[in-house]
Formats: sequence, structure tokens, C-alpha cells
Amino acid sequence: MPVDISEINQPDPKEDPLDREYLRKNYHALGCSDVLLDVYKIYLESAPLKLAQIIPLLQEGKLESVISLAHGLKGESGSVGGRLIMATAAAMEKAARSGDLEEAIRLLPELEKQLNNTIEAIQQELDA
Repeated sequence: MPVDISEINQPDPKEDPLDREYLRKNYHALGCSDVLLDVYKIYLESAPLKLAQIIPLLQEGKLESVISLAHGLKGESGSVGGRLIMATAAAMEKAARSGDLEEAIRLLPELEKQLNNTIEAIQQELDA
């Protein structure tokens, strides 16, 4: 049986931090791949700053500020197709909105992991 070359070196969609179909429909198919590159570059600068701000705010129990930053990170992550980081940021925002500091803190390692995975995937796209 012939091998479908388009599937070679493609990330498993369940593991891929980027929603490739979203990126295809909302950037590539519209002829806006150059815009996506700009969005990626902005994300690489701003998303780590948001995470860096969230950490001490969680330590200080300042949930209102965590809500705002997690919400912003969720939106920015959506714009780059970062579906896993977006879901984790949404969970943190929800926990903070409900006043559950313990849950918001528990989500921090996953948020860091997903951000790192998303950044790595974006870097691979930029280096390609």
C-alpha cells in the first residue's frame, strides 16, 4: 500500500499544540500566511510575559489580576491556534473567577508546559 507523503513528519493532531485546521482556514486559505508570521512573533513576545506576571499574582492570591491575564493569554493563544494552552488558560481563568486559588495554582505547571509546547511549535513553523 502506498504511503501518503503528506502524513510523514506531521504531528499527531491530539498531541499537536497548534490547531492546524484553524490556521489553514483562518490564515493560509485566505492568503494571510504573512499575517500569521507577524501574529506568531507578537505571541512569542507577549505570551511569556503574561505567564511571568501570573506566577507572582497567584502567589499573592490576586485572583482579579489572574483573571485578566489568563483571559488575555487565552485570547492570544487562540489567535495562533494554540488550542491546548488556550484550554488551560481558560481553566485557570474559570478557577480564578470562582475564587478557587488552589485550583488556579494547581493549573500553573500545565499552563507552563502548554506554553512551552506552543512556543516550540511556533518556532518550528518560523524556522521552516
